[in-house]
Amino acid sequence: MTLDPTNPNPVANWPRPLGFVFSGGGAYGATQVGMIRALVQAGITPDLVVGTSVGAMNGAMYAAEPMLAVERLTEVWSSMRKSGVFGGRTKFGTAFSAMRNGLMRNNPGLVSPEPLRKLLAAHLPAERLEELRIPTAVVVTDALVGRPKILAQGLIGPALQASAAIPGIFPPVKIEGCFYIDGGVSANVPIRQAISFGARSVVVLDANPPSMPGTLPQSTIGSVLHASMIMLRNQRADTVDHMVGRHPILHLPQVTPTTQSSFDFDNSAALIDAGFTNAREFLSKLPVLTDGSRRNAESNASADSGPNDDQDDAGSQAMPPPPTASSSYRALPPPPSVRL
Repeated sequence: MTLDPTNPNPVANWPRPLGFVFSGGGAYGATQVGMIRALVQAGITPDLVVGTSVGAMNGAMYAAEPMLAVERLTEVWSSMRKSGVFGGRTKFGTAFSAMRNGLMRNNPGLVSPEPLRKLLAAHLPAERLEELRIPTAVVVTDALVGRPKILAQGLIGPALQASAAIPGIFPPVKIEGCFYIDGGVSANVPIRQAISFGARSVVVLDANPPSMPGTLPQSTIGSVLHASMIMLRNQRADTVDHMVGRHPILHLPQVTPTTQSSFDFDNSAALIDAGFTNAREFLSKLPVLTDGSRRNAESNASADSGPNDDQDDAGSQAMPPPPTASSSYRALPPPPSVRL
């Protein structure tokens, strides 16, 4: 992957450390591969990576070999199918049918986690998180207390599997005596967790559709997924509102069609292309943050100092958050999807 000299880095002077935030989203995650390609071409590189669910997988593979990640992730997504994640269409459909008829008892998951474990093991870039080239945190949800937690050390496989353990579909994953489920339950777009991990500015790769479908679902399962989408969108909005004026946040365009199912992996190539095309165009039109603006923000950073409410659960493996950037960033006219 080579740099595009005609597409300058618009965040070259943003406060460091700069974090890449990868959202969850199941099959939507293919768009993040295209976003990564656009970021690499623009010369935008992070100092740390934080990801949830499928975003944790994409983020970990990027952090292992940043310049080779697009090619490797494209290979992974081109071969990914529902059967490779959930163990086959027949089994998946049978499990859902059993759930609808109330036949499942004493079973925390509808499908075996083994296919997902094998999928991850076949493509893991390293054995442990701390071996990755870029510091990386995987977001999970503590199944007992319901709070997000970031895992930055230990085996990658169990951490990624826990972060993608969709409640009711996969069973919780036990790591060092704690039970974890999908990080998207508590932090589907982990901006706060990136700040807790040490970022002073962030680039958000949100794979989810930009809006609601606009129609009501006609099935029980559809209604459950529709309600989940509403909760996740509100969760993200609350997080962004909390960070406005405190940290520069760059949101890449969300391009996943509202008709795309998060369980359908057959459209990955088109999603990757859409993620790249839209992100490249968006980045090419951004102004560059000046050094003077950066110095003003850093000199006034103490204005927001005080008790830290971005820190995750006390058990999280997180670094203390740095001073937050001041609202002097608002002097810059931000384009859409840029929060300063």
